[in-house]
This record gives sequence, C-alpha cells and structure tokens, in this order.
Amino acid sequence: MLGAKQTAMVMDTQPRWISSKHALGVDEARVLSRLLEALGTKTVVRSYAHGDTQKAEPLAKPFSNHAIYVVKAYIECMNDPLCVLSAEVRRELQPGLFALCGMVSEHGRDAVMVSALDAGGKTLMKTLWREYEKQKYVGKG
Repeated sequence: MLGAKQTAMVMDTQPRWISSKHALGVDEARVLSRLLEALGTKTVVRSYAHGDTQKAEPLAKPFSNHAIYVVKAYIECMNDPLCVLSAEVRRELQPGLFALCGMVSEHGRDAVMVSALDAGGKTLMKTLWREYEKQKYVGKG
C-alpha cells in the first residue's frame, strides 16, 4: 500500500479517468481490452442528414494517430516502480494492446522508442512488440 505522497506522485502521471481509490481489476482490464479490439471492427457512424449513405469502416484508422500514446502510457505505467499491475490484469490487457500495436506505424513506434522512452521503457516496448509480432497472423502459406 502506498502512502499519500507516493499515491499523489503516481496519480499525477496517470490519465484523469484512472482512480486511485478503485484499482483496475481483471474485469475492467478485460472490458478495456475488448474496447480497444473493437476499434478494428467495421461500424457505421450514425448520421441524421437526409440522403447520407456511409459505408462501414473501422475506427482504427482515425485512432491510429493516438494509439502509440496509449501504448506509451501503458509502458510508462509498467516501468514505474510505484505502479503495479497484476499478471492477470496484464494478461487481460494484452489482446487490446496487440490491437493497438497493429494500428501503430513503424515510424510512430520508432519515434517513441528514440525520443520518449528511457532504457527500461525501451526494453518493455521491445518485449511487447516481440510478443505482438509472435502472435500476429502473417498470411503466408
């Protein structure tokens, strides 16, 4: 259990929607992962304009500019000694993180590796990317 000062230090680095009072549990991690995976599902944005016909498209392309920052936030959280995610939570988040990795361009990944991560963050990012590459369907054969 962290003290008040340590909790404040950790929470200052987290997005506003994360609460220190209610930790991310396995169920919440599963739901978040499903949400991230759903960005790749084709959907139709509702439009109430008359005569507007839209085709179904995934939200992954518009979100792809932001995906690397979500991955970076996860890496920074994993790299913070005061921020602890259980193995079960990390396992539940993995499919969603892999979906984000699929949205990230090589240029974006390399830019974050060079400019935004320290040595520990780079190691975690390489490990995440290696796991992503290992599970990714290549389509050969």
